[in-house]
Amino acid sequence: MLTGNDKAEILRITNLLDQHFKIKNLGDLTYFLGFEVARNSSKIHLSQRKYTIDLLHEMDIQDCAHMPTPMAHTSRISTTKGTPLNDEEASTYCKLIGRLIYLTNTRPDIAFSVHNLSRFVSAPTNNHHQAFFRILKYLKGNLGSGIFI
Repeated sequence: MLTGNDKAEILRITNLLDQHFKIKNLGDLTYFLGFEVARNSSKIHLSQRKYTIDLLHEMDIQDCAHMPTPMAHTSRISTTKGTPLNDEEASTYCKLIGRLIYLTNTRPDIAFSVHNLSRFVSAPTNNHHQAFFRILKYLKGNLGSGIFI
C-alpha cells in the first residue's frame, strides 16, 4: 500500500517495485485488514464498521439493547469477584479481547474499557465476561464511529 500527495513519486516507486517483485495495482484503497477507507479531497476516514458488525454477528448480539457507555461508571472489576471461567471459555474470552484491542485502532472511545478488561485474560471470571458483552452492546449502538485523517 502506497500513499502520498506526489503522484509522480508514487508512480516511480510503483515501477521500481514492479521491476523487482511483479506487483499489481489494485486501485484506490477501500478495505484493508479490517479497515474501511473513505476519502475525499481534504480528508481520509478510517473505520472498522464492517469488522464491528462481523464481531456482533459472530457473538449473536444483534437483538440486544445497546448500552450508552462501554463500561458502567460504578464498575469495579477485580480478580476476586465472580466465578472463574472454564478453560474453553477463558480461551474464547482471550481471543475476543484481542479482537476488541484491534478495534481500538479506530475506536478510542472503548480503549479504556477494553484495556481494563485485558488485564484479566490470565484468569477471567463471569464478571469480566459480562463487562465484555457490555462493550459489545455499546458498539451496537455506535457503529458509525471512526477517525479522520
